[in-house]
Parts: sequence; structure tokens; C-alpha cells
Amino acid sequence: SHRIHEMLLRNMLTRVQVLCMVVVAGLFTTRISALPYVERYYNQTLDHLNPFDESSLQRWNHRFLLNDDFWQTSELSPSCPGPILLYTGNEGPIDAFWDGNGFMQGLAEKWGGLIVFPEERYYGKSIPSDDMKYMNTQQVLEDYVEFIGFIKAQYDAEDCPVVAFGGSYGGTLTTFLRAAYPSAVVGGLASSAPIGYYDPDAWEEHSVDEFTFSDIISKSFDDADEECLQNIWDATDAIEGADSSSLVKNFNLCDAGALEPQKSSLFLYGLEGLPQLNYPYQIGNMPAWPVKAVCGMLRDGNENDDLLAAAASVTALALSYSLTGDCLEAFVEGPGNIPGDGPGSDSWGWQSCTETLHQFSSHGKDKGGIREYVFDFKSSAIDPCQEAWGEDYGVTPNPSVFTKRYGGYKLGDGLVDVSNIIWSVGGLDPWGGGCFKHDYAPADAEKRGLHYFTIPLGAHHYDLRGDHIDDTQDVREVREKEEEIIWGWIEEYVNR
Repeated sequence: SHRIHEMLLRNMLTRVQVLCMVVVAGLFTTRISALPYVERYYNQTLDHLNPFDESSLQRWNHRFLLNDDFWQTSELSPSCPGPILLYTGNEGPIDAFWDGNGFMQGLAEKWGGLIVFPEERYYGKSIPSDDMKYMNTQQVLEDYVEFIGFIKAQYDAEDCPVVAFGGSYGGTLTTFLRAAYPSAVVGGLASSAPIGYYDPDAWEEHSVDEFTFSDIISKSFDDADEECLQNIWDATDAIEGADSSSLVKNFNLCDAGALEPQKSSLFLYGLEGLPQLNYPYQIGNMPAWPVKAVCGMLRDGNENDDLLAAAASVTALALSYSLTGDCLEAFVEGPGNIPGDGPGSDSWGWQSCTETLHQFSSHGKDKGGIREYVFDFKSSAIDPCQEAWGEDYGVTPNPSVFTKRYGGYKLGDGLVDVSNIIWSVGGLDPWGGGCFKHDYAPADAEKRGLHYFTIPLGAHHYDLRGDHIDDTQDVREVREKEEEIIWGWIEEYVNR
């Protein structure tokens, strides 16, 4: 889910040091940690969409991260030292995404590039206003276009190409940035960008339905261990049969509010977020292949008649807290909610209540799923959005807004005029069900600069991570092709 993924990034990925391999000048070298960065701020426009309104004159402090260690160490052209590599910051503090984007950092080191990570407005330290009316994807994209102009001016890089990178909703932003503002970036790598999930009218023709997301999750556990789903169901029954006070103690919860709406909701919420983090090496406290690891924990717990303890350990691992440290506070949103998360009172909840609603359902035990959830537009979306934002805004989710503004599946199907985008998807990633795939690509896709890669053993935006000694062969091959394509865009721009 979105909230699990960003929470885990904040809790462990930003500080972990992983032995990784990066390509420098054609040679393999080791680096113990990600590149350093400096935190800076740009005086950003509050309202890009109402140029004659007073709000267009108001400014706010827009945080961004930057590394220029390799800038001006080579010459891309007489008027440009190197490319500008921009990460389209998405739903979370921008520093949480730095270490997970080693691929960009390796390219910057190899090509003499400038790395910039602007933060999405209304996240982290980039809070433009108390008024949420200035929060939508159009404003975010305009932020990045204006920011690119600022960076080019600051570094005397007006004639330097900018390449965008993004993962998940960030990949969606990368796609829209290239499609809507082709003069701002020469191309983009959009990894795990689930744009198709926001185009439900075209689901059927792309073999997607409301259960696709949750079915991929269930399949991940089933593929990892043929007994895993049964052990999950047994653990769920054990949790539901236990008294709340013992669960609060065994799961190290602050109070019984963390067990709502059902006692097992927290446990299942943690499990649903693991497949997108199913990487082949340890990251912080998360073991290699965590889906297989938790299946083993539940199997051992079942065999030893200690399933509740195993379920508690799995929940703590999945939600990145300790059973012996600080207790876990109840989630404001998430458990028992729409698979993949949805409406709520935080910034992502606002986006769900306006643009990014996931109309997902989930199969229960009788059909081989993790938990039963039936999406209903009124009870799943309108009512919680009214509760969270109705008093001040009265917002209603618009599930088709992305499709109307940017094209939805038509982007990936080649039915709109867009070029120089790489769409990559991991075969293990539940968000991959809504990503663009080669099966639906136009015949002249490569000629138009549209590229589609599937990483069979890949989790959520796996290819954006830095090279690692335990990487799967499929991601190595995809990164090599991506590098070649991106360098081709840069050369084409320089030689224009």
C-alpha cells in the first residue's frame, strides 16, 4: 500500500547502508552507501493555474535535494557540462527516496550529471499552505517545470538536457511531465507507474479488474510457499479468536484502537504491503525475499502451535516496529481500508479523495485471497472523503481525471503523441497490474521512443535501485538497456 511503502522508506531505507555495485567509466566499483546530498529550498509559486489571481504571486519554500559532485567533471557539449537527472518526487518526504534511487546516482557519476530531487508539495517540509485547494497533480507538474528553469539558471545549464526518473506515483508524474511538457525533459524512466489503474473504463480490454491488485498479492504468497495462504488464514482466525487485551500485549500495541476495524486488520495490512518490497537482498531489518521469509515464520509458528506469536513477529517486521520497543499507535487510515490505501485525512488521503482513488476489491479465503473487501463508491470513497474533508471542502473523488487530462491507457497504447518514455514493471509488484506493458504497445513503439520492460522477479520500482551484488539477472539486463536508451536521448539532444 502507499502508506506502508512510504512509512518503511522513512523508517529504514533512508539510513541503511547497503554494499552495492555502481558502474563508473565502464568499470565496476563498490560503494558502501548512496551519494551524499545537500538540502536546499526554492521560492516556488503557490498557484500556477490562476495567473491573474493574487495567489499566483504568493511563494513558498520548496525543498529539494541536490548532488553536484560530478558536475563539470566532463563536457557533454561546448555549452553543457552534463545532463540533469531529476527525480519527480512523490508522496512522502523527499529524503526517503534518495537511497532507493542508486541507478540515477550511478549514471550521474558516469556521465558527469547533476542530480536533483524536488519534493512533492504538501509532503515532508514542502508545505505551501494550510489550504489543500492548491494540492493536485497539475500544480505538482508545474512546480517541477518551474523548478527545472530555476536549476538551469543556477548552474548556467540552459542548454543541458533534463531526464526525469520516477517510481510508483512518481513514475506517473514522470510520464505526465514528459507527455504534457515535452520541452522540459528530453525523456523519462517511469518505473512501476500504475496509470492504468486510474483508467477503469479501459480495464477489461487490458485484462485488468478490481481484483487485479489483490490477486497479485495473494499469488506472491502462494508462489513463495504452497502452505502460506493457509497459514495466513489460520493466523487470521487465531487473531480473531483471541481477546483484545492479549493481542495488545503480544503485538506491542499502544491500545486496542490499533485492532480496528477488525482484530486481524493490522496483521493483514502489513502482509498486503510486503510483495511490493520483495527484493532479493536485505534492506535494514527487512530480510531478503521478505514474502518467503514471513511465509516461513508463519509455517514455523503453525507447526509449533505458536501462531499468534508468529503473527505478531510478522506484523512488526512488515510495519517496521519492535515488539520490545515503543508500542505501535493506531493507524489513522489504512487497516481494513481499500487495498493499496485510499481516502483519509493526510495528504495522500486528499489525493485519493480528488484524483488517485483506487477502486480495488479483494477476494477472501473462499476464493484464495488474503482478505475479503468489496469496493463500494459510496461507503469506500464518498463517505470517508466527506468525513475527512467535507466540512471544509466537500470534495468528491474523480477516478477518471488523469485519463481525461493526460490520456490513461492511450499513453501506453500509443494512441496519443508522446515519445521518449521507458515504462518498467516488476512481475512481483501488485502495482504492476496497472502499468503499461509491451503486449499493448504500438507496432512502431521503439521508433517513437516508447520502451516497455518487464522484470519477472522485480518488486516495486526495483530497477531504480542501485546495482547490488545479489541483484537478479533480469534487473541487470533491464538497467543496461535503460542506460543505453537514456544515453541515446541525451546524445540526440546534444546533436540536434
